[in-house]
Amino acid sequence: MAGTAAATFPSSSLNPCMRLPIAIDYRPALLSGSGIGRATRELAHALAARDDLDLHLFAHSWARARFPAAPARARLHRLPIPGRALPLLHKVGLGADRLAGSVRVFHWTDFVHAPLTKARMVLTVHDLAFLRDTRWHGANALVLRERTARAIAAAAAIVVPSQATAADLRTFAPTAPPVHVVPFGADHVPAATTTAPGDHVLCLGTIEPRKNHLGLLAAWRRLPTPRPKLVIAGRIGWECDAIVVALRDAVRDGLIEWHADADDAVLWRLFATARLLVFPSHWEGFGFPPLEAMQLGVPVVANDVAPLHELGDGVFGFADADNPEALASAIDRALRDEVWRRTAVAAGRQRAAAFTWRDCAAQHARIYREVGS
Repeated sequence: MAGTAAATFPSSSLNPCMRLPIAIDYRPALLSGSGIGRATRELAHALAARDDLDLHLFAHSWARARFPAAPARARLHRLPIPGRALPLLHKVGLGADRLAGSVRVFHWTDFVHAPLTKARMVLTVHDLAFLRDTRWHGANALVLRERTARAIAAAAAIVVPSQATAADLRTFAPTAPPVHVVPFGADHVPAATTTAPGDHVLCLGTIEPRKNHLGLLAAWRRLPTPRPKLVIAGRIGWECDAIVVALRDAVRDGLIEWHADADDAVLWRLFATARLLVFPSHWEGFGFPPLEAMQLGVPVVANDVAPLHELGDGVFGFADADNPEALASAIDRALRDEVWRRTAVAAGRQRAAAFTWRDCAAQHARIYREVGS
């Protein structure tokens, strides 16, 4: 599924002053509100603003777009072609690269890989969580493992958003092609419409085992009262029947408020007025919600794991999110310690300012040019 023939472009064919024709798999940007969808949308807009790239967006899909807007300076290729038809089209010479303008470089942005004809491929590996605990993805863990291994073998270059993911990838695939650590940006976050925090604590993330909503509920029940309202925002994901039952019970008991289908306008309002973001995820490839919280001046309590330390050392409050007492204690301190809160807000804004989509796009453009030469 992920195989691709070697590119046939001679190294001397690329003038360093010409606009390099590249395509990215834009389907996650159209269809998903998750972190991968966000990353693909924002990266595409930043790439389209560059004068050295001729950007094509591979968006062929039968599914209805949830986020139909695309960068004005990019060429959108979108026909109602179902994903299952792509391998058949590939067999007759119509790989994703040809369906996106016969580009020189194609960037796979998700865990589903449209087969290519002859373009060289850049692969983003967002995380390798399916290796750490197969229960987080259930039966799909083996599928993800095999699919990712094939994609890595076919790639000319690999991009990861964190050093933690780079380390996981080198362990998983020691003979992988060059691995480039390129963090995502934070400057997509809109300016807050209010500076007054509300009365709620926010937890943002798809409802799935890795996000550890059950651990958060257990900790929240141990907090002393009175306590703020806990607001959980996240769509129903996978392997989560027991989690959904627990969340619905907590809503019924008045313990939480759950937004299962919030749009960006609602999410940014919840973010901007939150007293605290709690991010108890077992593992992350990057961590958009805590980065967005820093950009908005919202303090963060996060699970004590390597990817989140990479993002928030010296800024976040950390706790073992598998220990309800420890997580409850960290949340309680973050709500009550005003000195810590002021320090966390100032340090978070400063840290978030270093993450820009312009820099992210510039690093991707260098990788595309190296691969396409």
